[in-house]
Amino acid sequence: MVAALGEATGDLTEFGMAVHREKVSRSTLRHVGRGFTLIELLVTIAIIAVLIALLLPAVQQAREAARRTQCRSNLKQIGLAFANYESSYCQIPPAYVLLSGPVFSVFGLGLGTPAAYDDLNVHGYTEFILPYLDQSTVYNQINFSAPYMSPVDLSFAGLPNYQANNQKLIRSTVPSFICPSASRSQNPISITSSIFGPQISWTSGAMDYSPLGGFEGTIFSSFIQPTTGNVPSSGVLSNLNTKVRMADITDGASNTLVLFELAGRNDLYEKGKFVAANVASGGGWADLSNYENWLSGSSADGSAQGGPCLINCSNDNGNGMYSFHVGGVQLLLADGAVRFISENINIVTLFRLGCHQDGQVVGDF
Repeated sequence: MVAALGEATGDLTEFGMAVHREKVSRSTLRHVGRGFTLIELLVTIAIIAVLIALLLPAVQQAREAARRTQCRSNLKQIGLAFANYESSYCQIPPAYVLLSGPVFSVFGLGLGTPAAYDDLNVHGYTEFILPYLDQSTVYNQINFSAPYMSPVDLSFAGLPNYQANNQKLIRSTVPSFICPSASRSQNPISITSSIFGPQISWTSGAMDYSPLGGFEGTIFSSFIQPTTGNVPSSGVLSNLNTKVRMADITDGASNTLVLFELAGRNDLYEKGKFVAANVASGGGWADLSNYENWLSGSSADGSAQGGPCLINCSNDNGNGMYSFHVGGVQLLLADGAVRFISENINIVTLFRLGCHQDGQVVGDF
């Protein structure tokens, strides 16, 4: 009897375990069968893609805001360097020093200061302010008895065959001269110029800012002069104004621009589009084409020099101002302030900002 009962109990236990195993097996099958379907997976991927598409512009805008802030900070540093130079020498730095005598004047370029003799030992404002931009090491090694592109043979003009190796120094990248928003194919920049007559080559660190020599050509004769009349058309950093004191800025330091953005050179950009590498000019901080920049405007599409557009149409030298910011450019004023101006600013207003003795106070702009 007891044996029979034990055998029956064993059978029940084995039956119960079999039932439990069956339940576990079914539960496992049900669990395995609850994976993602293809449609669910595609919907999830689509949602993630939409979120990334929404987030990416915000990230790009935040990055550009940071780059623009750094670009603004660079201009303020340069403005402080100008102020310190003016405090030391009782004048703002000249755009450049170059004496045009009987030999050099035959090229008819109108460069430099007219003189009884020639002196092509050219140096510019960017070199003069280096000590105030934590670049004393570079400045102290420049040989100011030889041109910035030395070694160079200027015997064609009856001048020395300069041997000093300034080219080693002007290759340096100066952080305050670079706007992080700008795009370029090379830095330092390889430059070839025939501005002195024979072709000369050198390499310079890049520069995204430019001085205003003044206004000329179509933009002045057709769009400015009819409104302003015959008033001085040159800026404070011009070959016509080599010794400008703050007291000479009669229109007021807060109404006079010193530098503006002209970014991305020597690559050519037109209306935000890359055109060609290393075909523009003036993109080096040691470059006469940067020191001497008179604006004549460009066509609306930026493809031709001379026209009503002065901002963000072309970054070629003489065509206007250019930045990689949306809607305008940043300017450094003589009082050290940095302002962002719209690319739709009135041309005459911009002219009055650029000319320090035209007798017109701009006010709000």
